Amino acid sequence: MMNTVARALLLGAFIIITGFQLDNAIVPREQILSGGPPKDGIPAILKPDFIRPESAYFISDDDQVIGVEIAGDARAYPIKILNWHEVVNDTISGVPIVVTF
Repeated sequence: MMNTVARALLLGAFIIITGFQLDNAIVPREQILSGGPPKDGIPAILKPDFIRPESAYFISDDDQVIGVEIAGDARAYPIKILNWHEVVNDTISGVPIVVTF
């Protein structure tokens, strides 16, 4: 078992590195493992670029998208891109939106 000082140092390092506090964790800290990118490690798309459908060679006819249409202005956000970014901030017809996956 770790002594109290070592636990405190480990907890302090965890909070600094990840930004998460575990004061009330019901799972023992030593059993919590990294599950991927750190906090804020997945960059949102803040200014998406759009291309014409005929130029989207990387999209197949059966690929899924999240579609949004506001005032006749339609956009498609491919799931295969959202898998890497998870959040897109956009403005459609003057309306700010967030697409999240």
